[in-house]
Amino acid sequence: MESSWLTSTLMLAILGITEPAVLHFSAIVSSSGDFNSSGSVPAINLALEMLQKQSALPEGYSLAYSMQDSECDQVESLNTFLSEVLRSNVTKVGLIGSGCSVAMESVGFINSNWNIPLISPEPLEAQPSNTRIFPNLFQLFPSGDNLVPAFVTLLSQFGWKRVFFITQDENLFISVSRSLNQGLLQSSVLWMENRISRTANLSSIQNLFGDEVDDFRIFYLNMYSNVARNVLCEASKRRLTYPRYAWITNGDYTDGWWKGGTSASCSDDAVANVLDRALAIQLHPEAPLNHTTDVGLTTQQFFSEYKAVLSSYQYTYVSALTYDAVWTLALALNASMHLIKTGNDSGCKSESGSLEAWENFTYSNSKMGCILKRTLQQVKFYGVSGPVEFNSDGTCVYNVVTILQYTKGPTEVSAESIGYIIGENLSYSIGHSILTVYPIIIPPDGTTINITKGFNIWITGVYYLWSSIGVLVSVAFGILNLVFRERNFKTAIGYSLSFGTILAKMFRVYYIFNNPSPSKKPMSDIYLMLMVLGVVGICLILLIIGEAVPGFRPAVILLPDQEKVSDTNEYVVALILAIKTWKVKIKTLNDSKYVAALVYISSVIVAVLALLSFAFGVYLNLTAVVYNGGILLITTIFLLLLFVPKMYWLYKDPNGENVLTQNYPLKINTESSKTGASIIQQLKSEVKHLQSKLKELECETPETLVSNDNGDIEVSCPTLTDDSEHQQA
Repeated sequence: MESSWLTSTLMLAILGITEPAVLHFSAIVSSSGDFNSSGSVPAINLALEMLQKQSALPEGYSLAYSMQDSECDQVESLNTFLSEVLRSNVTKVGLIGSGCSVAMESVGFINSNWNIPLISPEPLEAQPSNTRIFPNLFQLFPSGDNLVPAFVTLLSQFGWKRVFFITQDENLFISVSRSLNQGLLQSSVLWMENRISRTANLSSIQNLFGDEVDDFRIFYLNMYSNVARNVLCEASKRRLTYPRYAWITNGDYTDGWWKGGTSASCSDDAVANVLDRALAIQLHPEAPLNHTTDVGLTTQQFFSEYKAVLSSYQYTYVSALTYDAVWTLALALNASMHLIKTGNDSGCKSESGSLEAWENFTYSNSKMGCILKRTLQQVKFYGVSGPVEFNSDGTCVYNVVTILQYTKGPTEVSAESIGYIIGENLSYSIGHSILTVYPIIIPPDGTTINITKGFNIWITGVYYLWSSIGVLVSVAFGILNLVFRERNFKTAIGYSLSFGTILAKMFRVYYIFNNPSPSKKPMSDIYLMLMVLGVVGICLILLIIGEAVPGFRPAVILLPDQEKVSDTNEYVVALILAIKTWKVKIKTLNDSKYVAALVYISSVIVAVLALLSFAFGVYLNLTAVVYNGGILLITTIFLLLLFVPKMYWLYKDPNGENVLTQNYPLKINTESSKTGASIIQQLKSEVKHLQSKLKELECETPETLVSNDNGDIEVSCPTLTDDSEHQQA
């Protein structure tokens, strides 16, 4: 399709004006296939109009183009190119675009044979700088080499150490995958990859998510947008959404690419759910909207005019790059004309051909091709896409990578820039940070990790201070007991303070009052101490063995947080002893009511602690305060109930005169003596007196009461012989 420049030429001829020399170039786009770049046509028209207004070409020259459709296919793109250079009567001085990366590979490989440059606004493969394969390629789209450090930086920013690639089976994406793999290996990032063809059906898409995917939570879609949409459709059925999963896509897709689909059936809303909070890596530049440029329009003005003339063409993200590609060719031609005019063929002297005017250019003139390539390498300007400059390999030197994030709104999914990566440094945009990118939680990458959590130092300090005070109080009570051990009030606090535990004391009380007998040996302090030390020793031995012997302790297994409630065996034993000793009449020894109260209070507190620990399980310090504080509260209540009443009795009854309960039948006469020793002696005398009375009653006719050597009274019962002698007398 020749442009409308013929009409202008005819009008100039009628008016007698000299016809300008028209230099032609070929614009190859793709109106079908995986990548639709037909929207480049309005951008080319806008560039030609602005070139004429700005008089960017020397007087007497103009540019025109013919447009061909490569259909984003290698074979078709070759046919299109060959028809332009072999079967057309119009010589082309350059090529702009080729429709897509697949088409560009074949065209970029052979175009140098005709000594014309290929200026591409579309991406090629990850290594376009191979001048041996693409000697005449100038790529405005930034190099795919920028993707590797940007991708690694993005993973590092969120602490991801494993990622799963889903790659379209085409050279562009395969080369990207290879470059990424090399970079990830150097960064110790684990990766796996599944590939998908451009014509993948539903079953092949389902096979992408096999068992090996279960260990991954971060997915990178390395493909064209239409294939990516179908993959996300399958992901929505598997509920692979934020916050448990994260998706990374190419940032070069057109607006609304996620809508509709061919090989997968699901709603746009389902795809939007997966796309919500997904990240996108955009390699192509974005110039500030109102930045002053060298091409006649600001970025904002360009897009405003571009959308106004878009008409039936489909919008493409390379429109601004295409506009700058036309200006690149025009500025290079302008610079080459100056060299030709001055006869400067520096750097191209060895090439065949001669310096000619561009309207006389032929495809066999290597010198002219070399001159244009030389001036293209020196082009430098600020366009609507940003700064345009090439290195010696024909690759754009622009290395700023934009990071986008998709967010789902009530009716639409929008993509917003959240930051920029230059080299290996990520800078967030104003108003954005890691907390705004993932406000709930950073999605995990699937790696099993061991987390060592620490307690707040102040909480730990308060806990140990409280515990230390408890230990000191217990020691003070123990010292008090030892100091006053031989005093008459030892029945009040002796047992509790000597052995330190309520169970030890109650066991001794139970032992004494259960089936009492004069011949029953008393339980010594050493016996009870050995019992306590034995129990403690068992625990210490197990702890020492567990730490010292390799393999004795079970391996660490990551399980959900669980709270363990204290064992209730102690409570059961305490209740049994309380029941057994509740009839003991010595009130300072009868702790049954306190034990019952302690069991009740402890049970309630432990139940509440279990619930609160479960509720606050993810809040480590809060759980420590509640759980450990509850245990300390139970211990404090134990000490208060066991010792405070006894200390009160000690204060009220220092001589132990009222140690018995009120309903105890034995009456003790304490008027003649105020010491515990005299009371004990009185009790012994009364016991012996009662024993003699009992023996006296056992004799039918007691004879005499005899006092023994110790002064004790003994009963002598008459025998049979004595009776006979008595009768005879």
